[in-house]
Amino acid sequence: MAERVPAVSLAAFSSPGATATSWEQGRADLAAADVYWLSTVRPNGHPHVTPLLAVWAGGALYFSTGSTERKARGRVPGSV
Repeated sequence: MAERVPAVSLAAFSSPGATATSWEQGRADLAAADVYWLSTVRPNGHPHVTPLLAVWAGGALYFSTGSTERKARGRVPGSV
């Protein structure tokens, strides 16, 4: 199966003349990262950002967390 490539659409919050990072560069950056930052939203609507250790393998990001942690409370459509 071929690797899925994200579709990019720059919109209102992009700087004039901005260009998207290529998926090849983004994938290389993910593979080389030592720490990842995960952004979620709290129930009150405020952002929650936390660093985490993870592994980029096989075209996906893997991390572990406790069942009561904020980052465990959501599910990305299509994820396991």
